[in-house]
Amino acid sequence: MRSVKKIKIVLDITVLICSVLFNLCFFYVIHKSMWIQIPIGVVSILALADILVLLTPHDTKVRNAGEYKKMSGACQLVLLGEEERPLKSWDLAGKTALIIGKKNEEEEIDVDLEDCEYSTFIDPQHAVLNFCLDSWYVEDLGSQNGVKIKKVEDGGCYQVTNRPCRLSPGDIIFIANTRLLLT
Repeated sequence: MRSVKKIKIVLDITVLICSVLFNLCFFYVIHKSMWIQIPIGVVSILALADILVLLTPHDTKVRNAGEYKKMSGACQLVLLGEEERPLKSWDLAGKTALIIGKKNEEEEIDVDLEDCEYSTFIDPQHAVLNFCLDSWYVEDLGSQNGVKIKKVEDGGCYQVTNRPCRLSPGDIIFIANTRLLLT
């Protein structure tokens, strides 16, 4: 891949040099004919811009889910009990999606809330956490009792409806009345 990039850079430099030489040639030889200099000047500017883009360092490294998790700052989902006491936690390292609900024979669950105080209000597949574009998102899977988010930025509590909601570390997810803290 790097050799292809080097070849492209060499070809772009060649195009740039040729464009400049043609422009100079037409300027000195046919100085009254400006109509040909304009397209050649435009090609020269585009070639120069292309070379600058190629020479600018880009982060082309492919990341795995664990590296994205580190970038987002969130590493755990913590079940909170009374007085904000942590009862249970789920590691988010290397994960890109987690289904939240109650364990049953028909469907797989990543975050099982069957033993929680309010489990009767939790659907078998209540919500899903997805990791996308350096952030975690929560989405209601059509549950009967809904999903709410208490945002750490403003302390506001928001109902999750019709589309995923972006999460930040410190946000609390309410699955029925069960609280899950993203840390």
